[in-house]
Amino acid sequence: MDVRRIDISRGTLGLCGGFLLVLMASFPVHAAEVKKGPITAPSLGGYAVDDSLNRVVIPAQTPSFVGGQSPPMAVTPGNRFMQILVNHVALWESQKTGLAVSEDQRKRFREILGKVRPELIRSDATDLRLVQLFEALLVGKRVPEKRLHALNARIGEVEGKEAMQFLSSLKELQAVLTAPQIEMLRQRNRSALPSADVSVSSALMFADRMLSIRWQRVMEGSLSGPARETLARRYHKARNWLWSLAAEKTVSDRSVDDLLSEPFVDMEAFGEIEKKAGPLEGKFWGTFLRIVTLLQSPVR
Repeated sequence: MDVRRIDISRGTLGLCGGFLLVLMASFPVHAAEVKKGPITAPSLGGYAVDDSLNRVVIPAQTPSFVGGQSPPMAVTPGNRFMQILVNHVALWESQKTGLAVSEDQRKRFREILGKVRPELIRSDATDLRLVQLFEALLVGKRVPEKRLHALNARIGEVEGKEAMQFLSSLKELQAVLTAPQIEMLRQRNRSALPSADVSVSSALMFADRMLSIRWQRVMEGSLSGPARETLARRYHKARNWLWSLAAEKTVSDRSVDDLLSEPFVDMEAFGEIEKKAGPLEGKFWGTFLRIVTLLQSPVR
């Protein structure tokens, strides 16, 4: 729910999303023959990222949460996906890059961007609705565990589909390039610097915020002193484990960031990273849901 995930995006991509990304990486990219012509492509600025893609979830019923409300927490991956695609095209078309992109290539780039943006918006809208339902279940007095697990799985499916839309478009864009252009970009890959971002995954901020609300709920119950102490010990131990997983997840996320920021993305290498990232994503959110169950408020 990356809440960023590729921040891929929202952390609930999970096993399903990671597996789908690996499948997408199995399709080869072929260099294209470019036809020269007088066609003039529209400005790339016409495909700037739409602000409606990413939304912020701060429900009115949330009294407080870990991490605060600033900066706002983006919980859907659409804006990041679209930005990565636009950034790649902008780099390829830049005179400083030296690819000498033809007008036919420019036109094809814009066709691909124009096709994927509505798809990402529709997927993001569905994702946002599910995330809000997920959060609403978490802040209630009692958590319906079966519904919560089912909704988490559904979010993973939607975000997996959205990731496939993104990767399919990235492959299409790269396939427009010629073999010499691809080689030039691969040479630039060698000089690319790693991401300087060391911020812990925003998925942890979302999860820890929800757990703080569940902790408040359970402390409102009629628990005995010993029961409170036992629960507190188990909760803090589980919470520390979640933070440990978040650190591991962040390291994995930054590896994905580095790869996707390269001038030409190696899809085979991306598939190898996702083989590890998918299970780690599922482990993080599975642990989160187990802690939610631990903090289930007792019936009075």
